[in-house]
Amino acid sequence: MGDRFCLTLLEAAEMNGFTAAEMQVLVDRHADVALNANGAWRIDPNALKAVVDGSAGYLQAA
Repeated sequence: MGDRFCLTLLEAAEMNGFTAAEMQVLVDRHADVALNANGAWRIDPNALKAVVDGSAGYLQAA
């Protein structure tokens, strides 16, 4: 993830119309989307967009 712009889990969820629980499912299933820094999830908006644009079926098990 490096020094790229990052969002909190709640910011990313709100911006994409997800609940916090749905966003957590996404993070759990797509490790390259987020980084846990001192207990707080930091979301890479570019990686998130790639996952969301590529597949909508990840929420079915949530």
